[in-house]
Amino acid sequence: MDGSGASEARHAPPQTALDTDAIEIGVHERMGAIEAEWRRAATLWPISVYQNFDWVDCWVSTATGPQRIRPALVTLRIAGRLAAILPLGIERVGPLRIARFLGGEHANIRMPLFDPALFARLDAEGSDRLLGRIARAIKGIDLIDLDAMPVMWDGRPVPLAAHPVARPARTDVGAMALGPDFKAVLAAHHGARKAKKHRWQVNALAPVGGYMVRRAADADEALALLDAYFAQKAAWFRAQGIADSFAEPGVAAFFRALVARRWRTGAPIIELDAVIVDGAVQAILGSGTEHGRLSGYFLSVANTEWRRISPGELLIHDVVAASCTRGLAILDLGRGDERYKTSWLDQREPHVRVLIGVTWRGRLAVALFGQAGRVERALRGNPRLWGLAKSLRRRLGGRRTEPAGAD
Repeated sequence: MDGSGASEARHAPPQTALDTDAIEIGVHERMGAIEAEWRRAATLWPISVYQNFDWVDCWVSTATGPQRIRPALVTLRIAGRLAAILPLGIERVGPLRIARFLGGEHANIRMPLFDPALFARLDAEGSDRLLGRIARAIKGIDLIDLDAMPVMWDGRPVPLAAHPVARPARTDVGAMALGPDFKAVLAAHHGARKAKKHRWQVNALAPVGGYMVRRAADADEALALLDAYFAQKAAWFRAQGIADSFAEPGVAAFFRALVARRWRTGAPIIELDAVIVDGAVQAILGSGTEHGRLSGYFLSVANTEWRRISPGELLIHDVVAASCTRGLAILDLGRGDERYKTSWLDQREPHVRVLIGVTWRGRLAVALFGQAGRVERALRGNPRLWGLAKSLRRRLGGRRTEPAGAD
């Protein structure tokens, strides 16, 4: 080896930082104003299903009005060329006007759509300047809150995630690599244990004719499963003493809009899979697919006698197998560290939160939000304290024991 490559690398000129002052910033309220560019960019740039135009458009058309969110779709251009889109919305929280990614808690992965080639030279200092310019362009806001933003996506740094004030998000996203051979994938994820449990589940269900995993084949079937999910999850939220996020204004309409759009356009922005035992739905998984990645939106389990056989885990087992057959490359089940997730997902994708105060109110809120986030991360990081917190939450919700099984 002559070492010429190393010599060339040593003498190569340093890569200059991106000139963020030269970036042109636009702010749009209507999705249609940038639809053609958005759809074209989404085929070329690394995105998740949560940045798919149809996904965001359904949210804007159903949830922003009832939740009084004003869309602020930010476009960044370099020399006239589209370089990024930040799908933001302005929310009122008490006296505060906050710019956040659209989708709320139902968007597990929140980030800009971005051209990785153009943003490869964006450093921490540039992120700070650029976000300041974006805040001024949006106008009338007290705070920018970019939460649940991945540090890397598809092997590329996510713009603004390297901001100097970026801190770990409350939870990260777990993922797993797939492949064409499900047996090999299973073997890499405690395969013997999972295969043994799957055999036990099959044997336990044999007296009632076994089970079936069915994916909704049309909009009517999908809507029926969606309604069953809402009922199952509402009961679970009540039992756990948690506010039902699916009962918030516009949320049910959003998921129904996803179903209508999916069967009108064919875009796999939502799929509903269910475990059926003895003619009844026992578990439901909602998910969407983009660029070879299946992202789980939600999972519920019916509170019946069959809960004892963990129908949620049974459903995930078969969805993973089907995803391998369909040629998908990666699977995630959203944020969180529930057991049914950690038993499969062996890749941790770090997420961050960037809080920037624009006004004095916003700067005060940053301090308060930051402290609350640190407390929650500390609780989640201590299994004993987090268990006590969940137990207290259930007691306040009127129930002292947590149901068994994945939910």
